[in-house]
Amino acid sequence: MTADQAHSPSSATASDARRLAYQLGFAAALLYLAFLPPGIYSDDGNSMLGVAESIITRHNLIVTAGLGIPGRGGQIHSIYYPLQSLLAVPFVGAAALAARLLHSPFHFMAAAFAGVLPALYTAATVALVAWMALQLGSTLQGARGAALSFGFGTVAMVYARTFYAEPLLSLLVTAAVCLTITRSSRKIFFAALLALLAVLAKPTGILLGPPLSLYLFLKKTPARLSILPAAGSVFGLFFYFLYNILRFGNPLYFGPPWAFSLSAIPQGITGLLCSPGRGILWYCPPVLIAILGFRKAVRAKQIEALLIVVLFAGFLGLHSAVPFWHGGWSWGPRYLLPVLPGLMALTGLLEGKAAKGLLILAFAGFPVNAPAMVSYYERYYAEAKEQGVSENDLLWSVSRAPLLHAWGAASREIEDARNHDVREIFQQAGTPSATIASSRALRVVALWWWVLPLVHIPRWLGFACSLGMAAWACLILFRMRLGPL
Repeated sequence: MTADQAHSPSSATASDARRLAYQLGFAAALLYLAFLPPGIYSDDGNSMLGVAESIITRHNLIVTAGLGIPGRGGQIHSIYYPLQSLLAVPFVGAAALAARLLHSPFHFMAAAFAGVLPALYTAATVALVAWMALQLGSTLQGARGAALSFGFGTVAMVYARTFYAEPLLSLLVTAAVCLTITRSSRKIFFAALLALLAVLAKPTGILLGPPLSLYLFLKKTPARLSILPAAGSVFGLFFYFLYNILRFGNPLYFGPPWAFSLSAIPQGITGLLCSPGRGILWYCPPVLIAILGFRKAVRAKQIEALLIVVLFAGFLGLHSAVPFWHGGWSWGPRYLLPVLPGLMALTGLLEGKAAKGLLILAFAGFPVNAPAMVSYYERYYAEAKEQGVSENDLLWSVSRAPLLHAWGAASREIEDARNHDVREIFQQAGTPSATIASSRALRVVALWWWVLPLVHIPRWLGFACSLGMAAWACLILFRMRLGPL
């Protein structure tokens, strides 16, 4: 048996495995695109988008005031990460053309076009969850359940609608793991390239390369291949140093300040795992049963399961060691999203009652995260801020937990949207709003077709398009359910 065959689906089912991954990825993409938001809410996302806009319009990396901080020569630069901005450049270029044709604001079009990217990243990650599960020894049915549970039973479905760096990092981490565990020399090279890109997607991507290299060493892979992923991380860090020098004249400037503290770890770990405001157990219920999948993999002496857990522990430990472990106005454990696909791939090994338990937990996770598919989840945070609710209460108080109030906040956002003309809302000045009453984003139905009147396109046309994409996706999934697995 060759190294390529050792951790790949058997030759008898390889074509079925590829078809399963492609169908899952395509169906997920259709659903995510059907529910795209009309713009980008987060400061992180708008800042990274601003870099792409500057590349297109001014051919430099300088952003406007409010999207960054002073750097070299007093010029304003984004404090966030380069890869997302670079990948958005073609989409922003297309948006510039569309803005001219439709006589609409450039930034509005750029945000709409670039918002496609996280949806595509997440859909591709859904497909890779299925592929990873098969590499671990799952059946096709188990891989399908694991992938769908990740895509629609966890926070992945929420962040597919944002422009945070995590969906891209999640894709890079998952793809690198899938390539590495084949132990093919060609695929290990590509995994090393992904480890490099992971650092440019977000500095925490530095955690990817070393565990991959350690895994290869333990599997007695030749040293010249084993060291490649770790080398990729080192080169990624080097290129990030150059990017920092170019912007700020300081190679060690990595965006928001990281104040590491051992004393912060207990609260950080507790918060990311089980706090009412961010706990992975509440916002990603299917993860609970991944423990059973891990135990089954360990019994089968699969060191790949240890690789997945080491990566999870690395991200958990790093983010727990900073006071900002909660990620600000995040939905659930945003910082753990990049290692969530690996945990969900382990659930593909479950059978019988355990597999049914996964299905139940995935169904439980869907209504927790679904309100953010039609509204900006930040609406509840904005309401709580206006009511004087403290951040500590939002993180630790069960009665204030966002998951309990998301549907109510979504309904109020939709009600506001029904009572206001979207064209009047978007005529307001583009300065950051201090209240919900002056906010544009928090007073619309957060679906792309709701704002079509801004470009003189009937809203019903967009609704029909979204409905068609959702129906097509459901048809694909329904046929997969009835087809032979």
